[in-house]
Amino acid sequence: MSQKRKELKKCMKRLDALQKELAKQKTCRKLKFYMDQLRELQREVDRRQPCRTGFPVSESLMLPHPIKLCEYTICFSQLDNCGRELLEDALNARCFAYAPYSNFKVGAAFRSKDGKVFTGCNVENAALTPGCCAERTAMLKGISEGCRAFSAGAVVAYHPAGFTTPCGVCRQFMNEFAKLDVPIYIAQAPESSAPVPMFEDDAEVLVTSVYHLLPHAFTV
Repeated sequence: MSQKRKELKKCMKRLDALQKELAKQKTCRKLKFYMDQLRELQREVDRRQPCRTGFPVSESLMLPHPIKLCEYTICFSQLDNCGRELLEDALNARCFAYAPYSNFKVGAAFRSKDGKVFTGCNVENAALTPGCCAERTAMLKGISEGCRAFSAGAVVAYHPAGFTTPCGVCRQFMNEFAKLDVPIYIAQAPESSAPVPMFEDDAEVLVTSVYHLLPHAFTV
C-alpha cells in the first residue's frame, strides 16, 4: 500500500511539472503574439513619421547667415524713443489711408540713416494691382529723395486677431534696402476713431526685424 502511495505522489509531481510547462508555453505564445503586434504598430508609426534625415539650415553653405537682431514683444511705454516716435508717426499716417474697398487702413513710418522720417499709408485702387502698401509708400518717399538706407521702421493697422505684419512683397522691398538687419516695430492701432489717435501705455508692441520677417530673401 505504501509503495502505491509513493508512485501516486511521483505521478502527481510529474503532473504538476507538466502543468507548469504547459503554462509556460502558453505564456510564451501570448508574449510572442503581443510582441508581433507591437512590432507591427511600430512599423506603422515609423511609416507615418516625416523623414528626419537632413542637416540644420544654419549649417548650409548655400545660404547666407546674416546676424539678426533680437525679436520680442514689449509695452509701448517701455519702448525707446525711436520706436515710440515711429509708431506714433505711423499711426498718424494711417489716418490718411485710402481704402474704400477693404476699409483696412495701414500706416507706416521709416527712419533714414540721417534721422529723417518718411511716412506712408496704403492706397487702394479699383483695379487692385495699382494699389500700394503703406510700407512701400513710406519707403518710396525716402528713396525718391535720395535715401538708400533705413535704420528702423514701424507698421500700424487694426485687426481683431492681433498684429498685422508686412505682406510678402513689402518684406522683399524692405530687404532690398537693408544692408544690415533693421528693427521693425509693429503695433495694433487703437479701435477708437478719435481725431487724434493714441497708444495706451500698456499696448503690446512686436519688435521684429527685416531679416526675421524674410529669412531667405530673393537675391541676384
